[in-house]
Amino acid sequence: MDGDDLRSYSSLFVRGSLLVAAIVWLFWIWIPVGWDFFRGLAVTPQTAPPHYIPQNLTLVHYHKLLAGGFLTYVRNSTIITTTSTIISIVVASLAAYSINRYNPGDSQVMMFILGMRFLPPIAVVIPLYMMFLRFQLINSWYGLIIAYLTIGIPISTWIMLIFFRRVPVALEEASWIDGWSRLQTLRRVVLPLIAPGIASAAIITAILMWNEYTMALVLTTNSSAQTIPIYLAGFVTTRGILWGQMGAATMIAITPIIVIAFLLQERLVTGFSLEGSNG
Repeated sequence: MDGDDLRSYSSLFVRGSLLVAAIVWLFWIWIPVGWDFFRGLAVTPQTAPPHYIPQNLTLVHYHKLLAGGFLTYVRNSTIITTTSTIISIVVASLAAYSINRYNPGDSQVMMFILGMRFLPPIAVVIPLYMMFLRFQLINSWYGLIIAYLTIGIPISTWIMLIFFRRVPVALEEASWIDGWSRLQTLRRVVLPLIAPGIASAAIITAILMWNEYTMALVLTTNSSAQTIPIYLAGFVTTRGILWGQMGAATMIAITPIIVIAFLLQERLVTGFSLEGSNG
């Protein structure tokens, strides 16, 4: 067996190993999703965990959710997450562009942004609660949107900085010669080039806000502003866990994120590959 054959077998072994690892990883990730799907359809006592694949199926748990005001929490989560994500992306685009082009103490600003991202929510939510109490923003969409911006803006800025660094300054200089302003150049030249980065930042930010629990728990007190994670936590009662309704609610909750990720998968893959090659 010569060297070429050894290299061929070695490459085949590596590819096979990676394929097996990917299959195992996907299987491991989708097991909880499958269990949620079946327990949302299972005909079992409310507090008894169902078998992985139940024998009898029903839609009664979904009916109870829709009749019990679950759509109010879906509406709250949708409005708060969408608004917070849009604001975060707009602010992060301007911030990342300014940091990259004007370099105002680049490393210090980057560390400050990263430090904001690493702060645990409980360290931020208590001061926010005191301020919101004063300005009557407790239990309101506006309060949660402002609070979620402390999550969305740092992570979006951090992600988009990577992509702005890949855009040559020469492209902007050419547009300035044509008489365009910086904002026109940013909107017409730079942002279209970093569309994969915008998609990556948007989906990651939306997922973080859609799943956020601590701030929503502290800053809301009733269903007028509470989000889906708060509703899901209510299925853990003193009498046990309401497995059927929890499974049904979980499936409804994860569906929008899965759909968005599927629709943006091309840009997400491009964005993550560019981010990895840059690192």
